[in-house]
Amino acid sequence: MILTLINISFGIGEFFSTTFLILIILSFCVYLYRISKYKRYQKSKYAISCLSIILTLHLVVFPFLYTLMLKSNPASFEFKTAIHDSRKRVVLNEWIDDSKNIPYEIKSLENIKISNYTILNTQLKQLKQLNFTESNIIFTDYKINLPSKNFDFTATIYIFDRKGILKKELYKAGTQAELDSVKFGSIINQNIKYLKNELHYYKVKKAELDKNNFWTYATLLPYSISSIFTGNMSPLTPMANILYTIHYAVIYCIGIGIFLYFLIKNLEFIIRNRKS
Repeated sequence: MILTLINISFGIGEFFSTTFLILIILSFCVYLYRISKYKRYQKSKYAISCLSIILTLHLVVFPFLYTLMLKSNPASFEFKTAIHDSRKRVVLNEWIDDSKNIPYEIKSLENIKISNYTILNTQLKQLKQLNFTESNIIFTDYKINLPSKNFDFTATIYIFDRKGILKKELYKAGTQAELDSVKFGSIINQNIKYLKNELHYYKVKKAELDKNNFWTYATLLPYSISSIFTGNMSPLTPMANILYTIHYAVIYCIGIGIFLYFLIKNLEFIIRNRKS
């Protein structure tokens, strides 16, 4: 399940938010199931345990399966136009906000690398004092990471222009021995590589967005819960129709069972009162 989540996820953020939400819902369902075993709920134990099963299926299992289907085939379900367009617009705006500065940051680092080529092989311990290059003033400061068992440090590389205006801050964590031996050019290259990976990630995300692949478990959940009453989402493919039918057949069967259970209990209670 975890591997599947990672594969369908746009990134680490979505993976953790999905996992966190599922764990919260499952915790509540488990809580309901456990209290159904208490003696004071003995008369309603079957109804409470069935309710926990309904919530697990309706809030976790089926919405998660719908998410998998939409990730593999965005045409599995049809949404009302207003819902679809609104959600796509939100995701597109998030993509623009998150990715728009990355090319400029890459270009800035590449310019720093070119203009400071004379100190690219300089170790950080040699940059603890001000270093003047043709275009910049550079120095490094170490800070202890607290709390920390191994007393790791974080090195901050400050890059100023010749007028003393701060242009960039770069960070590197490690032990003091590790940081002392790291070269300035290596940190520049690591940051450029990281930003290029981020840019690639957003390009992949944009390609998925263009295919209407933008639904996540958290954003789909409200619509999958209420779809049977509102028609906000409708299955289109054969597999989606089968899963959708099983979903609500199971929910209705268990729901009717709970209703009949309470109805019978109430009737028994009324009959006993009349006899007494």
